[in-house]
Amino acid sequence: MLLVFEDITDRKQRERDALSLTNEISHRIKNNLQIVVGLIAYEAKWTAAPCVQGYTAMQARIGAIAELYDLISQSSRGQTVAVDAYLREIAKTMSASLIGTMSGIKIEVKAEPLEIDPDRAVPFGLLVNELATNAIKHAFPHGTGHVMLSVEKVGDQIELIVADDGVGMKRKDSAKVPEKRGSEYVAIFVRQLGGTIAPSESEGTGTIVRIRLPLLLVPSGGAERAAA
Repeated sequence: MLLVFEDITDRKQRERDALSLTNEISHRIKNNLQIVVGLIAYEAKWTAAPCVQGYTAMQARIGAIAELYDLISQSSRGQTVAVDAYLREIAKTMSASLIGTMSGIKIEVKAEPLEIDPDRAVPFGLLVNELATNAIKHAFPHGTGHVMLSVEKVGDQIELIVADDGVGMKRKDSAKVPEKRGSEYVAIFVRQLGGTIAPSESEGTGTIVRIRLPLLLVPSGGAERAAA
């Protein structure tokens, strides 16, 4: 019995050490990514105006990854990432880097208590970031509006919804290079996650984009992660 007790104690100590190391590495990665974000912001101040939009988009993408590692470093388990907290952090980062003084644009998060595998959290976060960025840049020419980020379980799938109450798709110029590039990024991230893109819905005002993903997320509370 003593040997069994010592074995359990040693195993739990190794688990604590591994978790501590994971959190420390995640924290360091997050700090390094924040430095990169700062360098990009500095370069954007001195670059030509037509290039600023590209720098800002890159800053937001890297910021989304940094927030993921920040959540991992704060996690008590280090095995999954809470989707609702992740979306709120992405929304906060986007509000600071993209919206800035345009206080008339608000981002709201509505997510079920689900968790995501860290291996899939980066493309998932970048997908959310890309869809929300497109809405912020193109849906609100007057600088006011509302963006909703929503995740819910639907049957044996996960549905990600990014909706806005802006001008709608009909009034957007689909030939614009930045928007086309953003759509290509969306397609890449969806493909990485094994999902599908539902047709965008627009009724004159507002646009709703629905992404259906395999059960890559798991219910909160320590359930086993579903296989892709």
